[in-house]
Amino acid sequence: MNLFDKIPENFFSILVSKNKNIYIDALFVLREAFKQEMTISRENIISRLINNLEEEFYKEDFSEEDKEHELKDNNVSSKAYFLLRKLKWAGWLEFEMQRDSFEEYIIIPDYAIKFIDLLYSIVEEKQVEYNSYVFATYSSLKLASVEKDETYNAIITAYNNTIQLINELKSLYNSLGRFHRKMSNQDNINAIVNQHFFEYKDYSDEMIFPRFTRDSVPRYKSPIREMLNSILADKERLEKTIRIASQSKKYKTKEEAENDILDKIRTVLDIYENIDSTMNEIERKNTDYIRASVHRIQYLLTNDKELKGKLVNILKNSKNEKVLEEMEKKANLVRQEYVSKDSIYIRNSNDKRKQGKPMPLKEQSEIDIKTFYEFAKSLENVYSNKKINEFIEKNFKGKPFITSMEIELNTVEDLILLILATIKADKSGKSFYYIEDSEETINNNGYKIPNIKFIRRK
Repeated sequence: MNLFDKIPENFFSILVSKNKNIYIDALFVLREAFKQEMTISRENIISRLINNLEEEFYKEDFSEEDKEHELKDNNVSSKAYFLLRKLKWAGWLEFEMQRDSFEEYIIIPDYAIKFIDLLYSIVEEKQVEYNSYVFATYSSLKLASVEKDETYNAIITAYNNTIQLINELKSLYNSLGRFHRKMSNQDNINAIVNQHFFEYKDYSDEMIFPRFTRDSVPRYKSPIREMLNSILADKERLEKTIRIASQSKKYKTKEEAENDILDKIRTVLDIYENIDSTMNEIERKNTDYIRASVHRIQYLLTNDKELKGKLVNILKNSKNEKVLEEMEKKANLVRQEYVSKDSIYIRNSNDKRKQGKPMPLKEQSEIDIKTFYEFAKSLENVYSNKKINEFIEKNFKGKPFITSMEIELNTVEDLILLILATIKADKSGKSFYYIEDSEETINNNGYKIPNIKFIRRK
């Protein structure tokens, strides 16, 4: 089997280009977005690229790149769009129009995901293993319910398997979209039949069928959640697990071990709580592909026998000079026009604009908490949880709690991180701190903000 029967011929071109480093970094930005989101909009990716690679965009020169993707402007935004077009041209990603809107979404083909993970594993020196992820998670937790000393190992195993599971499901979702688009572009019945009964069947047997049978999510979902909740409820068992974990060299302090264990348990619980919607989306996309494949075959079978099919064939061959000559001789085309109420219009006058009176400035009212929340929501994809936690940890300075007045707000980015830290504490129990709201407003370095109390979890 030829490698380039599976991947585009231009696929590796970006890895040997002059700007290969920024292409690799862009692929890692895509990987991070893919891990966090089920669907990724084009504008979301552009925002992430600008946020993560802004300094590199200033340094890199794309003037020697393929003229087909030539830059119109030399600003950061233009370079981000250029980079995205180049990755699409090389086959690392595809664009898909959302079914219910005109918004473009990014699709990462399964072969690209594998290469990106491989590149990332080389840089991070991590190894990835395959398992029956759901059953392996269930088995490890079941063993730990009997052998309590194995609880820590069971939590680590459950977390790793669950992350691998959700990544595989997202990869499966993207791959079904690729089969659909490939089928839609085929005009040959034999090619569609071959894809459906060989390529797609093999993929379905290997990737889709096990997810709904032997490694069934519905079968093991409830027992997994029950066993994890029982660990959280058993304080003595949880404390012993934290003590065992803190003895390893992985954690510097017992508190760090506790935060990591609780975070892993809550992550697994959250994924299994919401995994049904992911499975339903996969099943829906699988059904859409099968239905579209059958309709496409039926259409092509009757295509040559109908008038519509003959017209399609004529138009497809209209660039042929002989066909064009016959069309000119035999096709009597007449231009037809009509008058309606929309035909009458008034021509715009091009009067010179006069200087008007300046509008008075409105005095801005104080920003309330609701405005902070709305602003923070628009920035959730720009700042990672890690960056927010590092910001709060830096301001704690070893204290058990701090107030908004003690937060160092030296830049606008510090203010944004403070707002996001407040939101993250309310939305999830994953943070190492929680907050107590206050109606009092204070002035911190020129910023009027609520006087919120940030308290470190014990």
